[in-house]
Amino acid sequence: MSSTLVAGAATHQGGRRNNQDAVVVGDGLFGLADGVGGLSSGEVASRLALDALNADFATDRSSAGLLHACQQANRAVLRRADREAVTMGTTLVAVAMTTDAGVVAAHVGDSRLYRLRNGNLELLTRDHTVIAELLRAGAVSEDAADEHPHRNVLTRAIGVGPEVEVDRIELSCLPGDRLLICSDGLFKTLSTEEIEEILSSEPNPQDAAEQLVAAAVEQHSDDNVSAVVVNVE
Repeated sequence: MSSTLVAGAATHQGGRRNNQDAVVVGDGLFGLADGVGGLSSGEVASRLALDALNADFATDRSSAGLLHACQQANRAVLRRADREAVTMGTTLVAVAMTTDAGVVAAHVGDSRLYRLRNGNLELLTRDHTVIAELLRAGAVSEDAADEHPHRNVLTRAIGVGPEVEVDRIELSCLPGDRLLICSDGLFKTLSTEEIEEILSSEPNPQDAAEQLVAAAVEQHSDDNVSAVVVNVE
């Protein structure tokens, strides 16, 4: 029996002057994009990427269709950047109910996907950053990583080249699971325990997303804060 996905989303500018995050809650497609802050028009890149993703996935809802939609999102941002003679980029996390592989996620950058199951929060994505790759290689310590000058530098992003390598994850989903897609303004501000607490105590996905974002803003997140909460039913 196939799963049903029900989602809610919230976003806030947090400690920034403008909000470069964008979210989408569509027909079997849920996503988040965080425009790269050091580049031009991050808010344009994130919205453009999600609009292109949503439109292309609607034409082919297979697992391969999701990956194709990510490449279309990449091309859409790159075309706009070329037209305006600027450099634009964005992260992207998408979760989709596909026609052939169940629930599948696609991921580029350092926005994250978590799964809450039986009260335990598990990170399902790997950050595409210089520091994350150094940590995985054992080249730096956790303590040194916090102060590393390249700790926020992405190794992959949507819109910075003609093709982008996309991580694909086939998700194991059971009734009662919750998925959380979030930007770094949320997971760098709230602890794992705080996220678990809110996801475990608020059953409505829209209310849970709003509470997560509000909690990060109240703790003075210095970045944009966004969350998409997906209930598996």
